[in-house]
Amino acid sequence: MNIKIKLLIGLIMIFGMVSFSSDGNIITDPIVENYTFSSDGATIDGKIYLFDFFETNKNLPAIYLIDFSEQHFIVAKDEFEKVIDGAQQIESFDALVVTLEEHLNIDAKPEEFQEYYEIFNNMTSYVDNYYTTNNSRTFIGRGSEAGIVLMALFLEDSVNSVFDNFIVTDPSPSFMETVINMIENDDFPQNKLNKKLHFSFSTSNNRAKCIELINLINEAKYPWLQFKSIEYTNSDYENTYPIAFAAGLEFVFD
Repeated sequence: MNIKIKLLIGLIMIFGMVSFSSDGNIITDPIVENYTFSSDGATIDGKIYLFDFFETNKNLPAIYLIDFSEQHFIVAKDEFEKVIDGAQQIESFDALVVTLEEHLNIDAKPEEFQEYYEIFNNMTSYVDNYYTTNNSRTFIGRGSEAGIVLMALFLEDSVNSVFDNFIVTDPSPSFMETVINMIENDDFPQNKLNKKLHFSFSTSNNRAKCIELINLINEAKYPWLQFKSIEYTNSDYENTYPIAFAAGLEFVFD
């Protein structure tokens, strides 16, 4: 049997399906498992990316992508893959990437935050039980889902803290307005520890609202928060998230 064929068969047996890049190099497809967990009496399907040698290392941080069906923009079908790509760009770094198996048809609103948050809170419990011993969790999203991530940062307290890192890109103005009101009125738990927030926005967003929120956070100088913001002046909502995800992951896992 040809040596190259033997090598290909061996790789398939070890890693699963493989593909080839344009220069002939072998690329292994992501290893993704589906799972089912319970949230508020409902059965929900999720999926998780496992890096190649997961079986030998269960001490991995988990990155949770919240990805509903956007109601006002073209739905991005590859956010899960772009989070994986962003994590793989970090040298000597491996992580689990977790999300829902399907895009839920939800038009997210600030007043329904707790309902969305509980789904991912229960998801983290399942993942902790079956996939990792590492308690580092990152919450990431764009658009309205980014607003949910942002609200989670401010509404969690140290006693019931679930996430450590928060990556927010192009949050919707309604969510930003809610968070601005919370900051201005000190209307959120202040007993937090060691949080990181990466905030970015594109040309599609309400720049004035984004800058207002960024300035409020900078002026507050929260001792529990490491904060970085980026304005993407040459990119719109539908094209910014891959670079924003990668930049956010690099920041929180630096």
